[in-house]
Amino acid sequence: MILVLSGTEEGKEIVRQLHYDGFNVRTTVATEYGRKMFEQIGLDTLCIQKRCDKEGFIRLIQEKGITVFIDATHPFAVEATKNAYEACREAGIDYFRFERKDSVISDHPLIHSVSSADDAVKKARQLGTNIFLTTGISGVSKFIPLKNEKQLFVRILPIPEHIVSCIEMGIFPKNIIAMHGPFSTELNKAMFQQYGINVIVSKESGGVGGVNEKIQAAIELGIDTILITRPALALPDVYTSITDILNKVKALR
Repeated sequence: MILVLSGTEEGKEIVRQLHYDGFNVRTTVATEYGRKMFEQIGLDTLCIQKRCDKEGFIRLIQEKGITVFIDATHPFAVEATKNAYEACREAGIDYFRFERKDSVISDHPLIHSVSSADDAVKKARQLGTNIFLTTGISGVSKFIPLKNEKQLFVRILPIPEHIVSCIEMGIFPKNIIAMHGPFSTELNKAMFQQYGINVIVSKESGGVGGVNEKIQAAIELGIDTILITRPALALPDVYTSITDILNKVKALR
């Protein structure tokens, strides 16, 4: 059996293609929202809804008879990737990583690259007053210390527990935009203008994640962008093409 850690649009596509090519495949989803994404394409029966640490992955590998593990998680899901890779090494099974290609982002005086969320907070403190966070729910808590001196606006997935979490952290409900992206340049511009944004914060999550459209919208409006660069992970068998990773798996048949 093949296990795919999805959590991305590419991961969903890998699961879909493997299933329709006749492979015995399962995928993990962390939330009911994730399961709904597979339900829309008729593949929710392939979902295993749970979060795993390394030991949890090892148990899953043993219980489900997993022989091939494809990690197609988000580029910033570092802990999940580390846990999955170590679990596969201990279990002695094949591990393949699908990694989105980096975005091609030109140098520009309004783009400020930083290496961590902590550095992004420091930079945001120096810049504008209305900050638009597009880092996902996992990054919001880092910026909460700024909420008494800045206006924080958060764009997150429309997952009820994520919305509740933002409110509990002190984000005003009117400052929460719960939508599923990616978003066009024009829609980003409309949102930034609607809320009077003068700083956006984004992760460098790749072209599929809509980073280029966010940055282009910000540049056209003269807005500063704080860009958190990807963490570097040294992994074997990394693929940036869905076709290549599928061909690799098919060659094992």
